[in-house]
Amino acid sequence: MTNAKILSVSELNQYIKTLLESNSLLRNMVIQGELSNVKRAASGHLYFSLKDAGSKIDCVMFKNAAIGLKFLPKEGQKVTLRGSLGVYLPSGQYQITVRSMEPQGLGDLFQAYLVLKDELEAKGYFEREHKKKLPEIISRVGMITSPTGAAIKDMISIIKRRNPLIDIVIYPSLVQGDEAAGNIIKGIRTFNAASSVDVIIIGRGGGSIEDLWAFNDEHLAKVIYESELPIVSAVGHEIDYTISDFVADLRAPTPSGAAELVAEETLSMIRALVTQKSRLIQVMEAKIDKNREILMRMKKEFLRFRPKERIEEMRLDLDRINDRMLRLLNSRIKNERQQLINLKTRIEAMSPQNVLKKGYVRVTDNKGLPVASVTGLTLDQLVTLHFRDGEAKANISATKENK
Repeated sequence: MTNAKILSVSELNQYIKTLLESNSLLRNMVIQGELSNVKRAASGHLYFSLKDAGSKIDCVMFKNAAIGLKFLPKEGQKVTLRGSLGVYLPSGQYQITVRSMEPQGLGDLFQAYLVLKDELEAKGYFEREHKKKLPEIISRVGMITSPTGAAIKDMISIIKRRNPLIDIVIYPSLVQGDEAAGNIIKGIRTFNAASSVDVIIIGRGGGSIEDLWAFNDEHLAKVIYESELPIVSAVGHEIDYTISDFVADLRAPTPSGAAELVAEETLSMIRALVTQKSRLIQVMEAKIDKNREILMRMKKEFLRFRPKERIEEMRLDLDRINDRMLRLLNSRIKNERQQLINLKTRIEAMSPQNVLKKGYVRVTDNKGLPVASVTGLTLDQLVTLHFRDGEAKANISATKENK
């Protein structure tokens, strides 16, 4: 006992859950029994027990699987289930998680439906990547349905009420019986060849699996898959699923739901445009108000600086500077003129002619060159004496240098 691993309750339940879910037989079970204690929760999940004469087991069918049921499960009904065995960890109870459920004795029709569904799914007919989106703006809708059924009246009424701008083009077709699938195929090809509509709705009201069988046709599924125009499938009631629903670009729970979908696309666009317009107006008004405030602040700043007065003050300052410069320039000119007069007076005072007027004599030799020193004279030399009022010739009879 001391060497055994001690497990918690959660670990034990988890271990049992792993063992059960790893068993290939228990992962893909097909089991028959009688329904008991059937309850549908508000969440859409279906809870019940499956029993026979000797035992019973709890079952759960989650909403995503339960929504595909073609019948209403009832107390005491015999069914065939497909699912896997697991453990509900909080209580440690094992239960079957049901993927599909068929009433016993449904017949070959439903089996054929399941076989075709599996084949087309394997071919990629149901791939989400292949599905086309509805146009953002829908102006014309093509309807392929019975012209006398209640479904077409509901669709027309809803589209015209929700969006009267949409035009409706009807291709009358059988929606039940051996020729119905061929009629619907011709309608799809007609709309595609003409490109006269933006989206196609195919559908009819509710009914039994036999009534809806035209929409489980393999050729119709191929034409829907190859259609260039988007197709909305609206067959039966919400719990009714056909091959057309899986192949179509969009599945509506009812014909009325399909009408709401195609009308809502354009209506939503109009609402979005109105919203964008209002938002744009608000943004522009806010922008204008903001710029108006900025402009007012700039105006106040502009006025606070008194530009006109500043210009006048600067003009006065400029005039004062100009007057001062003129005064300085005139004073400078006057001083320069006086200095020029003084210089002229000094030059004139130092001119030879004025010197001679004072009684001085200028002596030149026989070549007319000035004699500046007694050493430049010789005895008997003839010199010219220049006076202020004339000249005289003289002979040098003696010279004497100053010591």
